[in-house]
Amino acid sequence: MIPIGTTTARWMTVRYALALTLIALGTLAGFVMTERVIGQHERMLEVVNVSGRQRMLSQRTALLMEQLRSATDPAVRVDLARRLDDATNMFEAAHRRLSGRAGPEEGPPLGPPPQDLFHSGPDPLDPVVTEHIAALRRVIAAAAAGQPPDPAEAGRITAQALGPLLDRLEEMVALYQEEGEAGFLTLHRLGLAVLLATLLILAVEALAIFRPMTRQVRRQFTEILRMAETIERANATLEQQVRERTAELHAAKTAAEQAHRAKSRFLAHASHDLQQPLQAIGMFTGMLERQPQSTKAAALLTDLKAAQRSMRDLLNAILDISKLESGVVTPKPADLPLSPLFGQLEAEFAGQAEAKGLRLRAIPTNAVVRSDPALLERIVRNLIANAIRYTETGGVLVGCRTRGDTLWIEVYDTGRGIAEPDRQRIFKEFVQLDRPDRDRSEGIGLGLAIVERLARLLGHPVTVRSAEGRGTVFAVGVPLVG
Repeated sequence: MIPIGTTTARWMTVRYALALTLIALGTLAGFVMTERVIGQHERMLEVVNVSGRQRMLSQRTALLMEQLRSATDPAVRVDLARRLDDATNMFEAAHRRLSGRAGPEEGPPLGPPPQDLFHSGPDPLDPVVTEHIAALRRVIAAAAAGQPPDPAEAGRITAQALGPLLDRLEEMVALYQEEGEAGFLTLHRLGLAVLLATLLILAVEALAIFRPMTRQVRRQFTEILRMAETIERANATLEQQVRERTAELHAAKTAAEQAHRAKSRFLAHASHDLQQPLQAIGMFTGMLERQPQSTKAAALLTDLKAAQRSMRDLLNAILDISKLESGVVTPKPADLPLSPLFGQLEAEFAGQAEAKGLRLRAIPTNAVVRSDPALLERIVRNLIANAIRYTETGGVLVGCRTRGDTLWIEVYDTGRGIAEPDRQRIFKEFVQLDRPDRDRSEGIGLGLAIVERLARLLGHPVTVRSAEGRGTVFAVGVPLVG
């Protein structure tokens, strides 16, 4: 069973659609009437314009004919024949438009002439005009050859152009105007009828459609207001609960942030104390290396040095992140030549790369950049270490290129590449790409996170380009000096 409210809404929708349809039909009818009036007006103006030009040309041909009759110089006759030919051509073109025989190049047709004055009736106008034009052509042909026109024919042409032909043309214009005025009157009456019908439709719609709709809308508004009051009371209770929960969450968030900052400050300030045991282990390891050892002891010592180096790298990474989070790192920009930095890092990582069977090369450069020397060195160091760690075959290349006022330090590797979804994720803390043969002791995913934090602190952009199976390029942009 269909609910009563649904039936009422459906019936109101049907009545509303019907009302809009009727209004649209009235508007369309008014638009059609307006277009018809505009078209009729434009046609009348064009007819008056063309017919007026034809009457003027008729008089002009009569004037030129009289000048030909009195001209004695053959050269003058030729010039008058040319001017008469031009006037005759325009006269004929106007006649073709008025009679409905104009070609596309002569302008749009003006529609059928009233009462078909040109082609039927007791005294059609078309044969008269055609014969007049033919007589003008004969006179023009003779005058173009330098001969005087036939006096009798020239007289007939002049008399025709200034007498009966001109009267017939004026009669034709009067009939065109009469037809246009009758059309205007008819369209005016139709427009009034459409307007009255539209007003009547609007009155009926106001009484039979819009008034019931208004009552229904008023009832719906009353119901909506009642529901709004209920919702407002419920919202008041809900808002109080939300405020309480928000205050609790804010307090918990504040406590967590304070604990996080305290942890970061502790690690940043305790870095020296945390590194002392490692330094002591390094000293003891060095002392053991200088003592005679068996083959087994030498192998254990090698493993001990590797574990010590891994622990030192992990601790340094954790301490670097803590210092950056606690805000104790302050950049100290200076002019820094890159050549010594590249040479130092190439020498430092050469043994590590050679141990993996990789080629490591830093391309020499004379560039000088503006940055914090220690922080920029840490950025490049981490990028090189990361490239060596994730490259199995091939090598690592360190170079730079200039783009505008920025020098981009780029670290290329021939590793496995990075998939598109992972290229932003790798800069987050503790993120390492899954690799079956990865040694967990090599790091905990902080190297690129430190690079991103340091670069953001220095205002240096960092980019990554990679193709899976072909390698990766990490780049950091540094301002050039000079």
